[in-house]
Amino acid sequence: MNKNLKLIIDQLLKNSSNPIVLKLLNKTLNQGIPFNIPHKFKFIEVSPKKVIIELPYTRNNRNHLGGIHACATATLGEYPAGLLILKYFGIGTYRIIMSHLEVNYLKQAKEAITGHAILEESEIERMHEELALDDCTEIEMLTEIKNKNQEVIATVQTTWQLKKWDKVKFK
Repeated sequence: MNKNLKLIIDQLLKNSSNPIVLKLLNKTLNQGIPFNIPHKFKFIEVSPKKVIIELPYTRNNRNHLGGIHACATATLGEYPAGLLILKYFGIGTYRIIMSHLEVNYLKQAKEAITGHAILEESEIERMHEELALDDCTEIEMLTEIKNKNQEVIATVQTTWQLKKWDKVKFK
């Protein structure tokens, strides 16, 4: 990802409470991350503590049984968690990479679903403190995947590593 795109994403995330900016962020990330193009994610909310993203019930997101595909569900769990971390730390300053993903599937989804990630202020402070003392930090995030009735159909636990770009070793 080039430096200009990183700066644009950082600015959009900082101003994401504006509905027009939210649409721009949605378009930028859905087109800027090739893997996301067929999923057609829709940003519902990007607020200071919470990100909610919708995964539509489309042909590309369905499995052979007519439900939302397990991997699409897992991606929906990863996406809002990562965005919430980026909102506070910035993609221009930190490399964020997922090191672990675990999904607990509770029900099959045969309709659009939403991923709900929350980041508490205490975790943000802890991460800033660790980054002041060390080159990197880790955070575990829980995303609840819900159907239109707000029933939890899956939970996605992700672990993320943040490291300052100037500390990342490239081969």
